[in-house]
Amino acid sequence: MQAECQVTLTLPRGSANIDVLAEDRVEGIVHKIICECKNWTAAIPQHVVHAFRTVVHEAGANRGYIISKAGFQSGSIEAASSTNIELVTFEEFQDIFFERWLKAQSWALENNYGGFNTYYEPFGIPGIHRLEDETEIREYQEIHRHYLYLGLILPSFSPYRWITGGAWPTLPFDCTRIEAHGIHVPEDIKAATAYRELFQALEAHVDEGLRALRKRNPITRNQPYDSIERDD
Repeated sequence: MQAECQVTLTLPRGSANIDVLAEDRVEGIVHKIICECKNWTAAIPQHVVHAFRTVVHEAGANRGYIISKAGFQSGSIEAASSTNIELVTFEEFQDIFFERWLKAQSWALENNYGGFNTYYEPFGIPGIHRLEDETEIREYQEIHRHYLYLGLILPSFSPYRWITGGAWPTLPFDCTRIEAHGIHVPEDIKAATAYRELFQALEAHVDEGLRALRKRNPITRNQPYDSIERDD
């Protein structure tokens, strides 16, 4: 989705300050979502829901979420019933969009760095057969071995795996089998307890690894990194 924080909307009867405005495009149709975030120590009263319903209606939004730290009063729940307003905690809000967000992160990693997987397919190291110098071959193999942990971890987060109904790995990611073979796994990957944190770490390491591998690969080493096609 395209999302903005702290947006001022012009409405038929004035303006309104919105905590989060998101637009979700599905098959060419834009759906507008508005979020009101309440980090209050008290439950949300009914009049807040009434005011928010007006904003959502006048803004032409398809759905509105009031996200509360301390829950909602009974009158608020009644005011939101049978409407396009949902009353949720932050944990509940995350659950609603978590699966979709995780798939989007998985596809982004695949689309940006899918060429990395080519180096760890069972067909051998790309381009190594073109090298004749034993030192170059050994150095290329050492770089390949150094980033082998990524070649073993990334398939667990491949978007193609979820098409067949696979389950997402739990966090922190279990690296014991990988390390049992003497393969080093960076601490930031092992310590990540949130998926955003883990994907950021994976992206950084994959970018570093792909650059290092392409510098050794005789097919790609003389080409600018950004000009190389996805598959090496």
